[in-house]
Amino acid sequence: MTDPEKHTLDIQLLGGFRLDYADQSVDGIDTPRLQSLLAYLLLHRETPQSRHRLAFLFWPDSPESQALTNLRNLLYRLRQQLPDADRFLSVDHNTLQWRTEAPFDLDVARFEQALERPDEGLGAGPAGAGPGSVSARQALEEAVDTYAGDLLPSCYDDWIVADRQRLAQAFRRALERLVQQTEAQQDYSAGILYAQRLQRHDPLEEGPYRHLMRLRALTGDRAGALRAYHRCETVLERELGVEPSPSTREIYERLLALEDGSAEPVRSLAPMVATFPLVGRHDAWSSLREAWRTASSGRPHFALINGEAGIGKTRLAEELVQWTSRQGIATATARCYAIERELAYAPAAAWLRALPRPRLEPVWQTELARILPDLLAEQPDIPPPGPLTEAWQRQRFFEALARAVLAAGQPLLLVIDSLQWCDQGTLEWLHYLVNHNPRARLLLVGTFRPQDPGDDGPLDALLHVLRQSEQLTEITLSPLGKAEAATLAEQAAGRKLEGNLIDCLYGETEGNPLFIVETVRAGLPDEVRGSPSEGFVCLPRPLPPKMKDALMARVDQLSPPARALAEAAATIGREFTFLVLTQASDRDEDALVPVLDELWRHRIFRQQGEDAYDFGHDKLREVIYDGLSRARKRMLHRHVAQALERVHAKNLDAVAARIANHYERADEPEEAVRYYQQAATVAESMQCEEMATVYGRRASALQDRSKSDTG
Repeated sequence: MTDPEKHTLDIQLLGGFRLDYADQSVDGIDTPRLQSLLAYLLLHRETPQSRHRLAFLFWPDSPESQALTNLRNLLYRLRQQLPDADRFLSVDHNTLQWRTEAPFDLDVARFEQALERPDEGLGAGPAGAGPGSVSARQALEEAVDTYAGDLLPSCYDDWIVADRQRLAQAFRRALERLVQQTEAQQDYSAGILYAQRLQRHDPLEEGPYRHLMRLRALTGDRAGALRAYHRCETVLERELGVEPSPSTREIYERLLALEDGSAEPVRSLAPMVATFPLVGRHDAWSSLREAWRTASSGRPHFALINGEAGIGKTRLAEELVQWTSRQGIATATARCYAIERELAYAPAAAWLRALPRPRLEPVWQTELARILPDLLAEQPDIPPPGPLTEAWQRQRFFEALARAVLAAGQPLLLVIDSLQWCDQGTLEWLHYLVNHNPRARLLLVGTFRPQDPGDDGPLDALLHVLRQSEQLTEITLSPLGKAEAATLAEQAAGRKLEGNLIDCLYGETEGNPLFIVETVRAGLPDEVRGSPSEGFVCLPRPLPPKMKDALMARVDQLSPPARALAEAAATIGREFTFLVLTQASDRDEDALVPVLDELWRHRIFRQQGEDAYDFGHDKLREVIYDGLSRARKRMLHRHVAQALERVHAKNLDAVAARIANHYERADEPEEAVRYYQQAATVAESMQCEEMATVYGRRASALQDRSKSDTG
């Protein structure tokens, strides 16, 4: 038998609560109040804690006798759930204290100890210089690796605020020091990683963005430096309504400087970022917040926002993301694309990449590697996954995804945009996810544009089940009223609009928010003559009669290189990185940097996550792509396929279906067949039989067509 005296209690308070004893997870201490009491005793372990003080601290509004009774009950529950409780807790009639001599490992203690090593020169000399700098960096790296997130984020007690802020500030200072040291040591790649983490920790501070711009420029990555500025300006405008400071903008303007050292002035567009206050959605916003309250109380829920194109579905979902993020709540967003609706589990992979990487046992890490193959490179000890040949194996895969998403045990918001294009495997897993843990504080939000009748069988099945279990809130968005449309138009125009112009604008747009904004951006006349009964005469030119015309009017404002780059991006059919865009275009990276900035400034592109871009709206992508000639489409699809081959050469399985699709559209059947067959094999290994069948049929059809053409 094993000796319990040798067992160590492993305790995680940073980034979420976790308790392991004898290498086994302890799940009983699962309520915020129990976790809060245990955290308080651990953080104040050097001093006995008076029962009266604890009672007042945890129940300040209750009579003393009731508060003491509450404490006794809570302590009883803690001692019942904590393994070998008497080894770790010292309890008498007056005080409680954590036994510091007991064998336990506390992440907060390791974090603080790494920052306080006096013998490693953490406070001596400039960063990266002088004796002890290497050891100082190692200690700092150990500290930031230990810091998995804010102290016990599920706890809202007043007492924890000071400790939480103190540790967060220490973490920020450690990251700042690491950025400075790595730059001084010319280890720019490491510096970028620390600057990115610093930016995620405090996204409203400009310093981390300047670090990223400078470090990426030092590595020759001008596009990455520019992307950091775009993200900085977007976040500051959206959250604070301000522009970056002159010092930040100075770095940005240097990035766009010509090679001879002169810089062209950057033309400002007002407003700089296409973010306006939410207009005319009070009832929908109330319904969405009520869905969040339901989910955050420990009842997993799904909210579906549906409506026609341009009606504001994504905008409403983004408002909830911003609202929850400002409260420190974890969020992740994924997007589905029409061109890739057969790609299995792409939304789940996007969520997992956006959320903090959880600590899971190897068996679950192996399952995650099916959709996150980079895990195998990061952790070589993880066994590679085998094919999913049995139903129970697929169940284990679903459980691994759910465990990873819900690992923190904190309130969580997951958004999936354009749900109508979601693959069947993800829809089936979403059903599993909302029922995996009945007490999970999880809200799933999906935006949905109705398609042809009968085209959404798997989604209809999911929604039917959610309705029956009362886990679904359905929000249907309608066009804006005339007064609301006027408010949005004036915000987009940045000026007051006369009544006749509002009447004309509303009559043309019928209250569709996207149409209103795009029509304003395309350029409004200075005045309008006439009346509703007489018909309007808009000077100096009429308003665009269709949404496509309004969108194309803005595209027509682009320079020829910018339009060509937008056409290549539209051919990709989804979000894209600068590297893929560079490979797919016929211009070098330096030439593309100012062109990319032009597209961002004209709001054709918007930033998607940390390292990618996407079109501001799917309709922009559609009108640009539809305007291409057949020959140009074929050429661009071939370029995109070849770009994906080069960029993902080490893991073609992950993009085989995408490459096949592009080669098919490029009218290169032999290459398309090869990649469709590869995609079918990948789908079979993940037990996505429907997708495997689709890919196999496409390969066979292309082979038959090739034989017919050559016969």
